[in-house]
Amino acid sequence: MTRMDPVYQTLKVMEQEQQPEFRQLGMDPRDFRTVLKHIHEAGYADASGLTPAGQEYIQAYERRHQSNPDVARRGLG
Repeated sequence: MTRMDPVYQTLKVMEQEQQPEFRQLGMDPRDFRTVLKHIHEAGYADASGLTPAGQEYIQAYERRHQSNPDVARRGLG
C-alpha cells in the first residue's frame, strides 16, 4: 500500500485551516507528535497556520509526484 509523506499529509490538513488529528491521518500518536515537532522546528507552520516554507513544502511535494508518477506509486519521495 502506498503511504503519503506524513509531513505533507499534516500540512495539507493545516492548509485547509483544519486541526490535524492523528486518527484522521491514520498515525500512531507518538509518530504524530514527531511530525508536529518536525513541522514546528522546520518552520513550516506556526501558531497562525502555515508559513511560506510550509506552502513551498506542499508545492514541491506535489510537483515531484506530478513529474514522476512512478515515485507516487511506490510511495517514495
